[in-house]
Amino acid sequence: MPSARKPGGTRPARTKKERGPVSKKRPSRRSTAGGSTAASSSAAPAQAGTRPAEAQPVAATEGKTPGARRAVGKTIVIEQYGSGIGCPFRQKRILRSLGLRHPRQRVLRPDNPAVRGMVNAIPHLVRIVEADRAA
Repeated sequence: MPSARKPGGTRPARTKKERGPVSKKRPSRRSTAGGSTAASSSAAPAQAGTRPAEAQPVAATEGKTPGARRAVGKTIVIEQYGSGIGCPFRQKRILRSLGLRHPRQRVLRPDNPAVRGMVNAIPHLVRIVEADRAA
């Protein structure tokens, strides 16, 4: 059977049926049903708008900042005093992972080696204001 190619090396246009699905979007997280467990399926159905006890957040939220969580154990207050403009991407990424967006902003973080390492990686941009604070 002769090939379907045209002279000159160009391929023929494919029809819509041959191209496949038009949209290649990822499925949304809400539409997936992978969140059920054996314990929750055997229990009575929960009321609308409530979560099981094991799914509740561990730390309580603070009063002023919506979405912020109080750290458990020793904490430190970190202040950003330099701008991330003009810094390498790695340093900007560390600022964002600490939750800092602009100079003079302070955040409360747990006092652990991971957070201390991030602070030590960018000492020209952040400083620890209060250390060994009890929660």
